[in-house]
Amino acid sequence: MFNLARRRRFVPQTQDEFIKYVNDEHKRRQDERRGFELQWRLNMAFIEGNQFLDINPVKLTLEEMPELYSGQERESFNQIAPIIETRYSRLSRISPILKCRPATNEQKDIHAAKVGSHLLRNIIYEQGIIKLLTECFAWMESCGTVMTKNGWDPSKGQIIGQFTDIIMNNDEVSFNDQTIKEGELDVTVCPPQEIFPDSSYRQGITQCKSIIHAKAYHVDEVDEIWNVEVDPEEVNVLQLQRSMMGVSGLGYGLGNFMFGNVKMEEFALVKELWQLPSRHFPEGLLVIVCSDKLLHHGPLPYNIGDDGNVALPFAKLDCIERPGVFWGKSVVERLIPLQRRYNALRNRKAEYLNRVVFGGLWVEEGSIDMDDLEEHGNEPGYIGQVKRGYKYPQERQFATLPEAYSTEEFSLLQEFNMLAGTSDLSRISKAPPGIKSGKAISLSLEQDDARQHSTAINLEHFLIENGKQWLRLTRQFKKIPSVLRSIGSDNLVELIDWTGASLETADDVVLDALAPMLESPIQRRQMVFDLLGAGLLIDPATGRIEKDMRNKIFEMLQLGNWESAASDDQLQISKAKRENLMLKSGQLPMPVVYDDHVLHIQQHNRERLTAEYEALIAENPMIDMLIRHHVDQHLLMMAQSMTPMSTGMPMEAPANVGAPIGPEGVSSGHTGGEQQIGPRQAIP
Repeated sequence: MFNLARRRRFVPQTQDEFIKYVNDEHKRRQDERRGFELQWRLNMAFIEGNQFLDINPVKLTLEEMPELYSGQERESFNQIAPIIETRYSRLSRISPILKCRPATNEQKDIHAAKVGSHLLRNIIYEQGIIKLLTECFAWMESCGTVMTKNGWDPSKGQIIGQFTDIIMNNDEVSFNDQTIKEGELDVTVCPPQEIFPDSSYRQGITQCKSIIHAKAYHVDEVDEIWNVEVDPEEVNVLQLQRSMMGVSGLGYGLGNFMFGNVKMEEFALVKELWQLPSRHFPEGLLVIVCSDKLLHHGPLPYNIGDDGNVALPFAKLDCIERPGVFWGKSVVERLIPLQRRYNALRNRKAEYLNRVVFGGLWVEEGSIDMDDLEEHGNEPGYIGQVKRGYKYPQERQFATLPEAYSTEEFSLLQEFNMLAGTSDLSRISKAPPGIKSGKAISLSLEQDDARQHSTAINLEHFLIENGKQWLRLTRQFKKIPSVLRSIGSDNLVELIDWTGASLETADDVVLDALAPMLESPIQRRQMVFDLLGAGLLIDPATGRIEKDMRNKIFEMLQLGNWESAASDDQLQISKAKRENLMLKSGQLPMPVVYDDHVLHIQQHNRERLTAEYEALIAENPMIDMLIRHHVDQHLLMMAQSMTPMSTGMPMEAPANVGAPIGPEGVSSGHTGGEQQIGPRQAIP
């Protein structure tokens, strides 16, 4: 009889059961991931130049490949390292710009999107996200996968309060001063060696029910964070070591390098189990275990899922996605067989050259003293004796190296570029043969971008997922009102009052300007020159490039805004934009005699044409009255400044003073008897 009863799933209840559950799961997942981990170690070894290692499928270890014959050359001609450095440098030029899109046209949703966009920009540039991204790219290119873990650290941020903790110990009373901080995001880069999904054959994080993050901590750090004393345990990490197996090449050195396990002293492995809600754990589960001690046990702490639900605080970045597999694939895996063949080809050529240089003799048996020839034969002026009746020694003749060696080497170098998605232009700063024109070079660079497009798409999803989690964490834990400082165009500083509740609908995160992410400065400058040549940057009304556009061109060329310091118009526009900020905040700035009233009115009306302004005045109509009054003052002062000097009589302002004026100076919103006032045009 077969037992068809379903095996009951083990559900931990006690403290010891939770410890056993996490340790057993960690061991099971580690065994399942062993093959992928060996491939990561092999990839890193090839990048470092240790290219005579291979995976032993029986022992599941990395072992050095033995010499096949005496005098075998075993040098590494590393082509993988410059390819990875090229891909890494192209990705490192990225300066991501994350923005929020409003959920609706309502004022609160527009304000939430604005706060979210400015907050994401501050997070990226003030909390070292750019540096963390470069670390992510290094792990992604070598192992194929890297992850980030997003959390909230209440011990960071500005101090918002202090209190004194009274500690009673028998008859003694002690006082401990404590500080309360507002908290801050805690973003951690997790190499794939630290991550253990519930199965390595899940497509991604969304299909995982739980993830274990195992990281080595110093025992003092464990005591500081979790207030639990733990004993050191054996923790092994990967470290590059010198191999002592055999001799490399023709006696050069003591062998190659290899990665080996090194024991770290005074360290312990902390295992964090993050598990999604289930029937047994409706609020999810977070268990932190170190050796045989339970550091933490409770529900999932972060509401970073859709609709405010709890979720796993991880985001994954793959170099190349593999269907049905959690771990991505690195381009190094494709290049390893090619690198081995290339090394073999170059080493055989080196062995041929060694034989030619060292030479050799054919000696008739018994004709000379072989011991004397071997000991002194290469000394200058050596005189050898040949026995009478024997032939003189003759030099060995070597055949010419076949042309196929050179052909094969060139073919292998081209295959490196094809498999890695790079070209000679990006890898060795040399144009391919036959390419001389600038357009052909630009096309070659564009093809490189196309080959890395799949990685760029993965990066886009990775950044968006992180941005969503950052905003949701801030919304959950940021309870105290704060002021968000944002610097926009023309170095205008805008202050925004906000709390976590201001981000209630700020969930729709997008990555702005993905296309130029992989573009070089030369490519962007060439694009600007092409637009100039096509006449697309010329104002059709005037037939010339306006000052605003000329300044923008300098910025796109990354040459700095050369004319902003000397352009009066630019200074006037900047002042008008500052006045817009003051008017929207309820203040009433007054025009002055040195204002360019036409430029000021144009900027004020451009502000009034935006959807944000319409939503703002719908909530607070007083702002529209303020800006109308401000524009009226500009019109009045403009009319007074154009009074004929001969009569000395002031001119009356137009009857429609204060009417909305369009960007081109044409009155709008009123009809009948209104004068059209164009830029720099006097009022009749």
